Amino acid sequence: MPSQDDLHSPSAGEMSPYPPLDPRRAVGVRERLGLTPGQVAWAVSAFQGHPFHPDTLLAWEQGTEVPTGHQIKALAAALWCSPGELLGEPATLLQCRTLLGLTVEQAAVGVGMTRDRYAEAERRNRWRGSGRQTQALFEVLRPPPACFVTACGRTGQLRVLLREAVTGWWPNYVGPVAKIAPVEPAEIHRALEQLHREYQRIDNHGRTGSAAETVEREALAFLDRIDEQLWQRLRVPAA
Repeated sequence: MPSQDDLHSPSAGEMSPYPPLDPRRAVGVRERLGLTPGQVAWAVSAFQGHPFHPDTLLAWEQGTEVPTGHQIKALAAALWCSPGELLGEPATLLQCRTLLGLTVEQAAVGVGMTRDRYAEAERRNRWRGSGRQTQALFEVLRPPPACFVTACGRTGQLRVLLREAVTGWWPNYVGPVAKIAPVEPAEIHRALEQLHREYQRIDNHGRTGSAAETVEREALAFLDRIDEQLWQRLRVPAA
C-alpha cells in the first residue's frame, strides 16, 4: 500500500501522486454497496478521526470539489475498496507507480535503471529508456497509452498526425499513429475512422456570417482536443 507521504495533497507545481477522483466510479461503488451518502460520511469521519459532512461527499460525486490524497484513502476505506477503484486513468509515471503500490527502488529495478535515473524520469515525467527498458516499463507500470505518449514527449507529433488524418485520407495515418501510440493498429484504424467521420460532419458548406463562424469554432475546438478525442474512443470497446 502507498505510504502516508504518497497521500499528501501536492503543493502548487508538484505532480499529484494520484489521478483525480472519478465521480462516476465513486457513485457506482457506493450504490453497489447500497450505502447512502450519510452512511459513507459517517465511515469517513471514523477513519479520519474528525467530522465529515455528507454534503462534501456529494460535492465529490458531482465533481464540484476534489478530495486530497488522504481523503481519497479515507473514502476508499469507507467503501471497502482500493483507491484505484475510485480514480481516473493515471496520467504520469508517478501516478502509475503509486496506484500499484511500488516504491521508487522497486520500479527502478523492474525497468532495469539506476534509482537516480528512474527517479529523474518520474520527476520530469519524461521517459528516455532503451527498447528493453521500455518493454519492462510496460510490464512493471502498465502505463495507459495516453500516459506513455506524454511521458515520451510525443503528444505534439501525435496531434499533427491526427489533425492531418481527420482532414485528409485517414487510412494513410494508421501506421504512423501506431508507431507513436502503443495500441493495436486495428484499434487505431477504428478510432481514426470514427474521428474522421465526426469531423466531416462539421460541415461549413454554404454557410455564411455568424453560422459559418460557429461551425469554424466547433471545428477548431475539435482539432484542439484531437488527442483527447483519440484516447476517449480507444477506451470504448468495439461494438
